[in-house]
Amino acid sequence: MMDASHAAERPLRVVVSGGSIAGLGTGLALHRAGIDVHVFEQDGGAMRSAGAGLVVQPELAALFRPADGATLPTTRCRGRQTLGFDGEFGPLQRMPQQFTSWTAVHATLLQIFPGERYHRGATVERFTRNEHALQVDIVGVGAVTADLLVAADGAQSPLRRTLLPEVQPHYAGYVAWRGTVPERDMPQDILDAFDDVFTFADARSGGHALAYFIPGESLETAPGARQMNWVWYVGANAAARDDLLVTRDGVQRRASLRRGMARQSVVADLKARAVAELHPMFARLIAQTAEPFLQTIVDFAAPRTVFGRTVLVGDAAFIVRPHTAGGAAKAARDAQLLAEALRAPRSEIDRSLDRFQREQLHYGQSLLAYGVQLGRRWARLGPD
Repeated sequence: MMDASHAAERPLRVVVSGGSIAGLGTGLALHRAGIDVHVFEQDGGAMRSAGAGLVVQPELAALFRPADGATLPTTRCRGRQTLGFDGEFGPLQRMPQQFTSWTAVHATLLQIFPGERYHRGATVERFTRNEHALQVDIVGVGAVTADLLVAADGAQSPLRRTLLPEVQPHYAGYVAWRGTVPERDMPQDILDAFDDVFTFADARSGGHALAYFIPGESLETAPGARQMNWVWYVGANAAARDDLLVTRDGVQRRASLRRGMARQSVVADLKARAVAELHPMFARLIAQTAEPFLQTIVDFAAPRTVFGRTVLVGDAAFIVRPHTAGGAAKAARDAQLLAEALRAPRSEIDRSLDRFQREQLHYGQSLLAYGVQLGRRWARLGPD
């Protein structure tokens, strides 16, 4: 067995469970800090996004450096506009912003992170700790010895459920319908209405929708090759939510529907409701969408995120509402904070992780509360 003096000479060994944005971002930040890190993703093929568009926040942008040799594809707008459900166009509010997509962020992180340290088709199943290290059992790999295990395995985190079985996400009373439309398929008048702006649209019976351009399917950002990304927040009690989450194959899903899963009758109802509820231009945009997809809106706050040498990051630690435009940025911030904590001398790691936890909890709780506040103000949906 390796003694403590020998252990102090080698880099920390870290296993990251989950290869999405949180997991890859954590892996990249730790690798840059000189840590021996490996990322394990259960999906054996190309990962599919549960979402689509992202607003680029400073914390996310900070993950990408010119020296990396890979640039995050982004789109831009000059300002915001609001469309009324009665057909009116509000004035332009000048507020330049940048946008990207889940696919673009993930693909760029994959370009930067060392490929030999990213393992597909590998599921972290269980872990045990002895005096000196963790043993992590990984399906498809075997037993791996590590100094730290990072749970970056998403909103439905199996590792979190093991560590905090009594704490569950809280449904907020509404869902987000989402969709994308290739720019080349948009009629010119719809394109003119949405181009170069971040568009918000009030719904007649409460809630709102929003839309902006993101990189195209092959991550192109030139005009003509982009995608229009939209989101519409729609109220749904628990029974209505469960009905929406039944796939066209009759399978009951828990939290989301990917493209192609929603029943045709549900999609037809969504498009009919858009005509009655939203500005005509927005209703036409939704009508142009071949396969809308669905995300339930939930709140989750872990009461703690550090369990000895196991750490929760990203959505495994906090699930915040999309109104904050902060989910990916929160994951990037967690990654940078953890890398900084693990730069401490080995004898100080536990204290450093305690400080990491305090900062992570404070930020996550504040962002979650901000999302609830925005939901009350903008969505006007749900019981809270």
